[in-house]
Amino acid sequence: MTNATKTLALFFAATLVFALATTWGGGTASSAAFQDKLLAVDTSAVQAIQIERPNGPSVRLERSSGNWSVQSSNASTAYPASAQTVRQTLNTLPSLEVGAVATRRPDKHPQYGVDSTGTAVTLLGAADEPLGRLIVGRTRVRQSQPEGSSPNPVQRRRRGTPVTYVRTPDRPDVYSIEQSLRSVTSRDVEDWRDKQIWGLTRADIQRIDFRYPADSSFAMQRVTMSDTMAASGAWVSAGDTLSQTEVSSMLRVLSSPQADGFAESTGPDDFGEALYEVRLRLADGARRSIRLRPAPDAQRYLAVADSLPYVVELQAPTWDQSVLRGRSALLDSG
Repeated sequence: MTNATKTLALFFAATLVFALATTWGGGTASSAAFQDKLLAVDTSAVQAIQIERPNGPSVRLERSSGNWSVQSSNASTAYPASAQTVRQTLNTLPSLEVGAVATRRPDKHPQYGVDSTGTAVTLLGAADEPLGRLIVGRTRVRQSQPEGSSPNPVQRRRRGTPVTYVRTPDRPDVYSIEQSLRSVTSRDVEDWRDKQIWGLTRADIQRIDFRYPADSSFAMQRVTMSDTMAASGAWVSAGDTLSQTEVSSMLRVLSSPQADGFAESTGPDDFGEALYEVRLRLADGARRSIRLRPAPDAQRYLAVADSLPYVVELQAPTWDQSVLRGRSALLDSG
C-alpha cells in the first residue's frame, strides 16, 4: 500500500468515525444529552405530575401523605390514583435515554409533533416547583430496511421498535427515544384511577357468605386443622367438600377484585337494593362485603363495597362465571 493510499484510508476512517459520532451525538452542542438522562429528577422529590394534552383536558396527579390522587382540569373531584401506575410512570420518565438527534431546527418541530400539538409532561416538587418538563411528540415504529440496503447504525440496532420524538422546552433539539410514552400521554382520569377494591391474599379468606334471591343463599368455609371432615385447606359447604378448581377461580377474583369502570352518576347512598351480596370473613376476624345489582345494559354489575366512596362497574361475565354461582356448581364431582 502506497503512502497516498494509506493517507486516503486514514482520511476515510476519520470521516466515518466523525459521521457516526454526529449521528449519535448530534454534534458537540448536544453531546451532553447522550451522556445524561432527559429528565434527571429525584423521584422522591416529585409531589405532582402535570400532563397537558392539546386535544383534551389536562390531568394532574398529586401526592399527599404518601398517597396519590388524580384529577382532570374539567372536574372538581379528585380520586385515589393507582399507586402502581404512578410508580411505573416515575420509573419511566427519569430513565429515558436519547437514541439520536432528529433535528435542531425549530421549524421542524411540527413534523415531529413537539410543537403546540405535543403533550407536555411536567414533574413538580413542593409548592409546584418545576423539576423537569418534557414535550412528547409523535411515535412511529421503526421499519425494517429493504433487502440489500444499508441501514444506519440506529436502525440496524433495533428494528421494529417504537420511536418517540421528544424535546425539552429550553432547547430546540428534537431527540428520539426507543420506546412509546402513550401509557403516560394517552391515559385519561379513569385510566389513572385506582381500580382495586381491596387487596388480600387467598389464605386470608376463611369464610364466604353468599346472599342470593329466594332460597339460594349459602355459606362456604375453609377447613382448619381441627376439622376432621376434610383435608386441611379444603373448602366445604354444609358438610360437602367443594371443588378445589372452582374455589380457586372464585378466590382469585375475590382476593383482589378490580373495578372495570365507575358509575359517576350514582353514589353509594343512591345505590338502592342489591340483588347479590358477598361477605368475606378473614383470618384476623375482619370482614369485607360487596353488594351488586345488574346495570341497565346487563353486561355489567354496579357494586358498592365497604368504605368505597363511589359505585364501581364490574364485568358481568367474570363475576357470573367465577363468583356468583350456586352451591351445586361448586361441589366436588370427584
